[in-house]
Amino acid sequence: ADIISTVEFNHTGELLATGDKGGRVVIFQREPESKNGPHSQGEYDVYSTFQSHEPEFDYLKSLEIEEKINKIKWLPQQNAAHSLLSTNDKTIKLWKITERDKRPEGYNLKDEEGKLKDLSTVTSLQVPVLKPMDLMVEVSPRRVFANGHTYHINSISVNSDCETYMSADDLRINLWHLAITDRSFSIL
Repeated sequence: ADIISTVEFNHTGELLATGDKGGRVVIFQREPESKNGPHSQGEYDVYSTFQSHEPEFDYLKSLEIEEKINKIKWLPQQNAAHSLLSTNDKTIKLWKITERDKRPEGYNLKDEEGKLKDLSTVTSLQVPVLKPMDLMVEVSPRRVFANGHTYHINSISVNSDCETYMSADDLRINLWHLAITDRSFSIL
């Protein structure tokens, strides 16, 4: 399950995503260059790990769909979050990777433990304050693109418009829109 099946750098080379036969995606982040010299220039540390795909069973075809990640593609970064596509043999998933290093404090309707206050005891309003905290990387699924291929997906490619991408199996190429999960255009 730990055998790497695909690797992909993001557009800046800052992040490296690997997919394995167990359906996991591990994202590595390049270490900042140290002042000690150029020897540490190519080092990457684990940034985040998540389970992208689980084993499935296609009951109509009596076929087990393994969780192995076939391809990973990064989408060009458009805000503070990163996005990537990962695919196993049949399903493509869009993931959003975000960082959080601050937390809000000073809620008007909640006490320090997070329990709701009695509204009759609230006599003044205060502006919540953002307090620093340890860096937390959150990975969340945004879309699942399924049932677009009869054969195993072997390639995905993001278009330059950052809104569409193509996926390919042995006999078909599909054009997908990132906002539409239930249909695609078959090109070939």
